[in-house]
Amino acid sequence: MKPWIAMCFLASALFALDFNRESYFQNLCDQNDAKACLALGAMYHVGDGVHQNFPKARELYTKACQLELAEGCTHLAYMYENGHAGIHPAKALDLYAKACEMGDMSACASVAKLYENGVGTDENMQKAVDYYDKACEAADAKSCAHLGTLYEQDGNDAYAVLYYQKACDANDASTCTNLGMMYLSGKGINVNEKKAYQLFQQACSLGDEAGCKNYESMKNAQWY
Repeated sequence: MKPWIAMCFLASALFALDFNRESYFQNLCDQNDAKACLALGAMYHVGDGVHQNFPKARELYTKACQLELAEGCTHLAYMYENGHAGIHPAKALDLYAKACEMGDMSACASVAKLYENGVGTDENMQKAVDYYDKACEAADAKSCAHLGTLYEQDGNDAYAVLYYQKACDANDASTCTNLGMMYLSGKGINVNEKKAYQLFQQACSLGDEAGCKNYESMKNAQWY
């Protein structure tokens, strides 16, 4: 078979596969399968196997959210936040908050970010911290890391160490470097050069460039 003929057959097969996938999810969504509505909404949102269609994506995400699927509310909030369904930050905040209460921790982090930056609401750092903490306690490493940064910037080094440790334990590479610097300088915790060395080594193994530089510097200086 000539290559161009094979490519035509392949393209036809892929088109049929996408059409079948669209129909499959649509049928399930029509039966109030929230996850199918979400999946089909995502297809329309990014143009995966269908023509990109923001209004259709919004409609499907709305249905998934109304069917009490947290991720449906989160995706809908994302559209409102980023101008894919008009720019409505207050709606985004409400939907992220709903999704957070339903158990989507990524939505909790998004609520925190909006409160921190005063988007869709007045700036409220206490609410931001509360939502970041909720996400962190559910093992969202980025929320733990950001809390550590906020506390360090505020001069509360002991809390910074606490949250950096949580993030590092979840293998957030750059945060292991930050924590290593705290041990090296004695900020918020007693100086422990061996611990700093180990943290830089861990950060490096996770791919953090700054961690690698610090690790190599200590290694070359024969600290350990």
